[in-house]
Amino acid sequence: IQIARARSRRDCRRVRMNKIPVGKTVAFAYNFLFTRFGTVVGITALPALLAATVDYLVRSYISTEDTASAAGTNLLISVAGMGMTIFIWAVTSVGLVRAALGLPIGSGAYYFPVGMVELRMFGAMLRFWLGVVVLIFLASLFSGFAFMLAGVPLDGSSQPEPSAALLIAGLITWAAFGYAVYTIVRMGFLLSPTVVCESKGLQRSNDLTRGNFWRIIAILLALILPILFLLSIVGAVILRAALGNDYQQIIEDDGMDELIRRAEEAIAQNVLLWEVFNIMIFILAAGLIYGAAAYAYQAATGKPPPDTNAR
Repeated sequence: IQIARARSRRDCRRVRMNKIPVGKTVAFAYNFLFTRFGTVVGITALPALLAATVDYLVRSYISTEDTASAAGTNLLISVAGMGMTIFIWAVTSVGLVRAALGLPIGSGAYYFPVGMVELRMFGAMLRFWLGVVVLIFLASLFSGFAFMLAGVPLDGSSQPEPSAALLIAGLITWAAFGYAVYTIVRMGFLLSPTVVCESKGLQRSNDLTRGNFWRIIAILLALILPILFLLSIVGAVILRAALGNDYQQIIEDDGMDELIRRAEEAIAQNVLLWEVFNIMIFILAAGLIYGAAAYAYQAATGKPPPDTNAR
């Protein structure tokens, strides 16, 4: 028994140290999206529509009044919208991960199925996002405390002079937020395939990504940057259509805060067009991210890579 346990521990250590191939993972994600595009759209179309509807309702009911009552109501609406969006992504991730791994998905995957796996995924994602909030809060707390000890006014009322204390506060801030990002990436990247294949969650996902942090960052950049580029183009088109020649002048005279405020107004005036664009981004992002996570999970666990042609 002791020998078997020792072997099991060695196997676990070996599995956790498997390297995730960046190029192959990115290639698989794009290949999965485009060669199985019909499957991806079939699984994500209804969730994408639901997510866009939730976003539309949140935007519609958020109040612009500057009162404590309105702020409390807006917070409740935002939290409810976030919870519903997480649930939608949880259901979507199960179908896409199974499709990417070549597992049977059945016709029910195209009709927003809600079973035990989807509920486990929802619970795991809720814990993940709660962890994200806590990590960011703690990092902000450490940063604020460090700058306060360095004599920096947190309200920005004056410009601090360069000093050793200010340098140390800056280093503490980088360390705090760096650790938060490091933990978030490791917990979240393989969460979906871990729940689907092993019914496990954050700890297992964190273990499987050991030694792969920078590889995962490279994968995410390769997947997300094209989507961000597309977002920036559409955002610029909407802003230029709404603001005309004032687009560049606003940046020069009033800064980015005013431009963001004008952008929100422009989106509100073209909200249906914006939600159609959100549906497209949802489908593309879901196919890429969960396809990459499925392949990376197989690599991290030492299993054969999935076949994009599997049905």
